[in-house]
Amino acid sequence: MFVTVTEKFYRLDNVFSNSLFQQLVSVFDRDTTNWLKQYDGNSAFPRLQFRPEETEETEALYNHLCEQIRIELAPVIEFAESVTGVKLYQNNPQLWRDPDGYINTIHDGDVSPNHYVNVQVYLSEGNENMGTYCYDQDAWHTVPFRPNCGYMMLYPTRTPHGMKNFVVDKRYSLYQGFRATEIPSDIW
Repeated sequence: MFVTVTEKFYRLDNVFSNSLFQQLVSVFDRDTTNWLKQYDGNSAFPRLQFRPEETEETEALYNHLCEQIRIELAPVIEFAESVTGVKLYQNNPQLWRDPDGYINTIHDGDVSPNHYVNVQVYLSEGNENMGTYCYDQDAWHTVPFRPNCGYMMLYPTRTPHGMKNFVVDKRYSLYQGFRATEIPSDIW
């Protein structure tokens, strides 16, 4: 499952069971009209984020998915805790639908003061260059954009990362952050 790219950046292969993977992908078949629109400062197109509070059904689905994600990412977090020496706590997972032309430009870390590890798992087919890039050890690194694969990054608040290429067609993914404090921050 883990392939070391650098000491802060790891490729993840075959992250979720087929059952959970299919459940996650099915969320993108839903009507996205009420999904949250998020604009990156340099992208003309908004990222759409699944809003679980929309109905009781979507909230129940999201709660089920959160528990399954927690269970299936346990080996990833155990590994991250062993490398960092820090107990990690799960933030709320986010399901992102990035449209054709979207780009999440390189940024100098994430804004949350307690964001310690992030995991992104790609959920759709697409151009292999649509993955996230990470700057570590004086060079840029990335992992291929492939379904049920992705990355784990340690210390994302201190590590420049983002996309170098625009989305072609679509880009579906699950983003899961982990914090180093038991109590969540207001930011993320």
